[in-house]
Amino acid sequence: MITACYIFVVLFMSVMLEVMLGSANVIIPLTGMSLFYFSMVYGWRTGLFLGFFSGIAVDMLFGREVPVSALGFMAVSGVTAFWLLKGETKDFLLHVFPGILTGLVTILPVILVYWKDMMLCGTGDVFMLLLIALVSGALLLPFLILLLDFLSEWLGMELYRNARENIEERI
Repeated sequence: MITACYIFVVLFMSVMLEVMLGSANVIIPLTGMSLFYFSMVYGWRTGLFLGFFSGIAVDMLFGREVPVSALGFMAVSGVTAFWLLKGETKDFLLHVFPGILTGLVTILPVILVYWKDMMLCGTGDVFMLLLIALVSGALLLPFLILLLDFLSEWLGMELYRNARENIEERI
């Protein structure tokens, strides 16, 4: 029960921060990064479920007609499965790469669906949004993993750094 409450609180805060920053035209894929963490710790099926509902919440709060964030957030589970099989979970600096992939996977569907509306601002703004999402994903994911692992350890729950040892259960 504490795990469900923990996941809800973290995702709620991630969605709210992402929407508040998105209202100021700063796209930081914080919800996608939180979903990456939970998909690694609790499995890709959990990531799909959480990604769908988190994406619907983000799209509703932004007032989008097409739920593209749900597709992007669900695709984060694919990044998770790839990183779980090929990557490393204990090295801090290597988490830059899944941060870039998570940023790309979460922002690309939004740009592809709403590119006509975004082009009113100019192509430079669209590329700047993409660049901000990629750089923020690369810089924030390692620190988010450290923070959430610290909280999980404090609460006595499963840890991200032990995800590779539980790989049979995750796939």
